[in-house]
Amino acid sequence: MTEEVKLTPMMKQYLEVKKQCQDQLLFFRLGDFYEMFFDDAITASRELDLTLTGRAGGNKEKVPMCGVPFHSADTYIERLVQKGYKVAICEQMEDPKMTKGIVKRQIIKVVTPGTITMEHAVAAKQNNYIGCIMQQGNMISLALAEVTTGECMWMACSIKQMEEKLFDILSVYTPRELVIETMASSQQSRVKRFLETRDWSCTVTAIQRDESIAYETLPVKYFSAQAVEKAKPVLACIGVLLKYIADVMKSEISHMNLLIAIDYTKQLVLDAASLRHLEVTQNVRDGGRKGTLLEVLDHTQTAMGGRLLRKWLESPLLSIGDITYRQDSVAELVQKVTLRQDLVNILSRIFDFERILTRIEIGTVNPKDMVALRESLAALPAIKQYLAQAQSRMLKQLATQISVHDDMYTLLMRGINDNPGTVLRNGGVIRSGFSAELDEIRRLAADSQTILQELEATERERTGIKMKIGYTKVFGYYFEISHANTKPIPDYYVRKQTLVNAERYITPDLKEFEVKVLTAQERMLALETALFATIREDLQQQIAAMQETARALAQVDCLVSLAVAAQKYRYIRPQLNTERTILIRDGRHPIIERFLKSEVFVPNDVQLNHNDHEILVLTGPNMAGKSTYMRQVAVLVLMTQIGAFIPAKEASICPVDRIFTRIGASDDILTGQSTFMVEMKEVAYILKHATMNSLLIFDEIGRGTSTFDGMSIARAVIEYVESKVHALTLFATHYHELIDMSDKTTKIKNYTVAVKERGKDITFLRRIIAGGADRSYGLHVARLAGVPESLLSRAEVILKDLEAAETRPCRVAASKEVVERNIDLFTNPIIDALVSVDVMALTPIEAISFLYKLQTEAKEGSGMK
Repeated sequence: MTEEVKLTPMMKQYLEVKKQCQDQLLFFRLGDFYEMFFDDAITASRELDLTLTGRAGGNKEKVPMCGVPFHSADTYIERLVQKGYKVAICEQMEDPKMTKGIVKRQIIKVVTPGTITMEHAVAAKQNNYIGCIMQQGNMISLALAEVTTGECMWMACSIKQMEEKLFDILSVYTPRELVIETMASSQQSRVKRFLETRDWSCTVTAIQRDESIAYETLPVKYFSAQAVEKAKPVLACIGVLLKYIADVMKSEISHMNLLIAIDYTKQLVLDAASLRHLEVTQNVRDGGRKGTLLEVLDHTQTAMGGRLLRKWLESPLLSIGDITYRQDSVAELVQKVTLRQDLVNILSRIFDFERILTRIEIGTVNPKDMVALRESLAALPAIKQYLAQAQSRMLKQLATQISVHDDMYTLLMRGINDNPGTVLRNGGVIRSGFSAELDEIRRLAADSQTILQELEATERERTGIKMKIGYTKVFGYYFEISHANTKPIPDYYVRKQTLVNAERYITPDLKEFEVKVLTAQERMLALETALFATIREDLQQQIAAMQETARALAQVDCLVSLAVAAQKYRYIRPQLNTERTILIRDGRHPIIERFLKSEVFVPNDVQLNHNDHEILVLTGPNMAGKSTYMRQVAVLVLMTQIGAFIPAKEASICPVDRIFTRIGASDDILTGQSTFMVEMKEVAYILKHATMNSLLIFDEIGRGTSTFDGMSIARAVIEYVESKVHALTLFATHYHELIDMSDKTTKIKNYTVAVKERGKDITFLRRIIAGGADRSYGLHVARLAGVPESLLSRAEVILKDLEAAETRPCRVAASKEVVERNIDLFTNPIIDALVSVDVMALTPIEAISFLYKLQTEAKEGSGMK
C-alpha cells in the first residue's frame, strides 16, 4: 500500500475512518458482516481464532482481512474488550439498495474495557470501573465511574500520598480502564509501573486536554449542586472522565447522576493487602469468590444487591450511629420471619433493572430487557406493602425511596409482548392494540388473501361485472374482465394489459392494497422499531426516578441478605462501645466454620483494650490456629462495621478506623524485592499510618531473615506499637523468647494455643489460652505432615546438639584472614551512609531496616555470605 491512489473507493473510505481510531480495532460494516483490514485483521484473527484472508484493495497485493457476522458481533467484541482492546463500530448510515456508489459510513460508538455495557460482558454482581487521573500542581485527582450503574466517585491526594492512597484505592476498585490527563511523565511512569505489577488487567489511555472546554463545568449537568460543591477540588478530573465516556459511547449519559466522595474519615479503611489477607471478596488461592466472606454473607436476590454488598464489605462504616442504623434493620428482619421470607420471595422477581436503565439511556436496550423491567416494576407494589410493616428507621426510609412507577409499568404492559425475541429486527415485539397502524399492517400481512377476496366481492357488487383478481411480477395485482362482459367499465378502471379473451385493469384501491401488501413486512419492522424507540424515549424521562428505586431496592436486598445469614448461621448482634475495647466470647471464623467438613470449629474468646490488653502476643506451634484466630478477630470487627451480625455468643466491639494485616510474604519478582524486603515495607507502611484507633494484625514478623535479626525486629515492632502507636494489636510469633515483654508493661499479654501431649504425639486443641509457649513443636508438626520417621529421629539428635551448643561459651579466634577482611573505615560508602542519615528522624523499624541494609552491604564487601 505505497500508493493510496490505487486503492478502491471502499478501501479509501475505510482508511479515512481508520484515521479517527488509530488506537482501536475497527469493525467496518460491509453488508451482513463487520470486516477488519490490515493490522486490525491480523490482530483480530489472532485473538479471535478467525481465518485471515485477503481482499483486493486496488494494489497488486491483497489486503489482509477477516470478518464476523453482524448478528453475532457482540460476542466477538466482548472477547476483544476482555483482552484489553478498544473496538470502534463503523455502521452503514444508508440503505445500500437506495444508494448509488459508496454507502455513507461512520463510527457510531467505541466499546472499551471501562465503558462496555453488553449484558454478559460484566459479571452481574461485580462493578466495572473506568477511572481518570489528573495532576494539578502537587495534587493528584482521581475520578472513578461505573457506566453500567450511573455512579461516580472521587478522591484527591498529594503526590507524596500516591502510593498509600491513590494506588491503594485503585487496588480496591480495580478499574478496567484508566484515562490519564495532564500528568508529569514521571508520575505517569509511576502509575504504569504500579499497574504492571497488579493481578488485574487495566487499559491505559493518555489524552491531551482540549483547552476550549471548561471541564470543571461539565459535572454540573449530571450531579446535584451539593455533590458538585463538595467535589470542587476535582471537578476538572470528573469532567474529563465524563467527556471521555460520552465521546466513546457517542450517546447521552444522563444516567450518570450519583456522585460520591471516597472519604477515609467516614469509613473503616481496608487497604488492598488487608482485603486480600482476610479474603473479604477474593480468596488468596485464585482470586475467586469461593471461600470468601462475601460468599458467606451474600444471600442477595438481585444483582444490584450483590454489587452493593461487595461495596459494603470493601468500605465498612465508622460511625456508631451509622452502624446502629443498619443493625436495627437487620435485627428487625431477623426477628420478623414472615417479613424476611416475603421480601426474599419478592426480591427474587427483580431483574437487574439498574443496568437495564443504563441500556435504555444509551440506546442499546433490547426487547427482553423491556420485559425484565416490566416484571421488576410489577413487584414494586408488594415490596412497598411489605416494607410498610417495618419499624426500623432505615427500612422505613427506604420504603419512601421506592416508587411503584405505575405509568411506566402500564406503558410496558400495553406496548411490549409477553415473549418477544431478544432482537428487535426479528419483529413480534409490540403488543397488538398498541398501534392501530401496526395492527392494520399485520392484518394485511397475515390476511392478504382474505382481503383480496373481499376487495373482489366489493367490486363485483359495485359494478355488476364478473371479474377475478390475479398477480404477475411485471404488472402486480389486477382485475381480469372477460371480453364476454357487456356492461360498461367504470372510468376509474385503468387498462394495463389486453389479452386474446380478456382485459386486465387496475384501480386506485387495488394499487393501494398492492403497495401495502408488498411492503407490509418491511413497513411492519420499521414501525415496530419506531414504536419501540418511542417507548424507550418515554422511559428515559423517568430514569432518574427509577434509579432511585433501584438503589433503594439494593439496600433492602443487602439488609435482608445479612438477616438471612444471621438466622441461618446462628449469628448474634454485637454491641458497640466507645471505650476502645474489643470483647468477644466464643467467636468463630465465619468462613472457616462454613467449609470445615471433618471437624467442628473451636470457638475462642478475645479481649483487647487500652488498659491491660492492648497487645496480645500469641506464641505456640505452627498449624495450631494462631493465624486463624487473628484473622477471625479482624473479620468479626469488619462484619460488625457493615452492620452485620457475627458468629459469637456475645460481643462488645469498638469501631476501628483501619484494619492492618501483615500476614505471610513471598518474593516480589516483578519489582525485584526479596521476601524480607516485602515484609519490612509492609511493616513500615503499617507503623506509619496506624493510629490508636486501628486494629493491627502481625503474623510472624522477622521470619524472612536470620533468627536473631528476626527476633530483634519483632521485639522492636512490639515496643514501637506499645510506646508510640497504642493500637489494639494481635502479634503472632514463633519467637517464644518474646513472652518476657509482658514483664515490662501491663499492656502486653501473652496467649498461646492449648496443646495435648501424649508421648511423641500431640493434639492441637485450637483453644487460645493465657500464657506463653516455651517451645515451637516444629518436629511434632513435621510428624503430622508425614515426614519420614528416620529423618525426624535425626532431627531430634541435631536439635539436642544445637540446644547444648547454646549454653557453651563462644570463642572468637583472631587470624590474619579475619584482619584482612576488616573494612577500611575511612574509604567506605557505609560510613558515608551512617554520617548522612538523620538518626533522630528514623522510627525503630526504619532504623532496623537501615541497619539490615548496611549489614548486607558490609557482608558483600567482605566476601562473607
